[in-house]
Amino acid sequence: MATGESFRSLAFAFRISQSYITRIILLVLKSLSSRLTGKLLKPPSPEDLIRIAGEYWDRWNFPNCVGAIDGKHIRIFCPGKSGSLFFNYEDYFSIVLLAIVDANCKFIYVDIGSYGKEGDSGIFGKSSLNQLIKQKEYFPPEKKLPNSEISLPFVHVGDEAFRLETHMMRPYTRGEARNDNKKIIFNYRLSRARRTTENSFGLLSQVFRVFYTPISLKTETTDQLVLSACCLHNLLRDRYLENVPNYYYNYDPNEPQPLKNMMSLAKSGGYANFEGFLVRDEFTNFFNSEQGAVSWQDSRTQETDI
Repeated sequence: MATGESFRSLAFAFRISQSYITRIILLVLKSLSSRLTGKLLKPPSPEDLIRIAGEYWDRWNFPNCVGAIDGKHIRIFCPGKSGSLFFNYEDYFSIVLLAIVDANCKFIYVDIGSYGKEGDSGIFGKSSLNQLIKQKEYFPPEKKLPNSEISLPFVHVGDEAFRLETHMMRPYTRGEARNDNKKIIFNYRLSRARRTTENSFGLLSQVFRVFYTPISLKTETTDQLVLSACCLHNLLRDRYLENVPNYYYNYDPNEPQPLKNMMSLAKSGGYANFEGFLVRDEFTNFFNSEQGAVSWQDSRTQETDI
């Protein structure tokens, strides 16, 4: 997981046969995924979501946000007799990691193992989290925005691949925001909060270099590998990364990065609902008011094409 080396290379390095290395990896991944998930990836309580929303406002200036959601393709070798199920729009085989991330770049929820041909919105629609949201047991009650009397529901933030709903915010399209400065500011504020997902995926692949190469394991074992990596990532975020300098990653900014590692999913969002438009408009008005504006947002949106 740390180096991404092949089984043959590991066999020469440790004087262990490839077949035995395969058994070791399978046993270790099963143990890690079963023992760590309940401790490091347990479902958040309403109190946890309220705390996460406070951190998003303090760090990323987006109120009532309980997580940023995004998905990435994990590159694999073609599984046997799988046809085109794992073949994605970038012309390689992959499984999908769909994740919700908090303000500290820790994983709150992950859905692993969907076919590479699927999109973010479809995977989220069939996930266990979406079923829980539909039962209205996941989000806390509505809360007033900071320094305001307007109450809005708690939301996730995502990109254009997701449906606009009451608890899911996505940016305005370029056509909608082109001549409307208020919508440009909303897109900037949403992107500022949503980039925690990109940061998390970047940290994950930088520490676990196995994601820089196609993974040559069975799909079931690959799912356990990705789940174990997400749990260990949360452990590192909790205990080390806040106080350890960047050299812990051995990061070299001049090193060329892989072109097909952790690729984004296709932008294929579904239909929006009426309540989602109303909630997004209220956030837009708040970000353009004296209570919700930040001092740098106007100059930043003028410099950046959002």
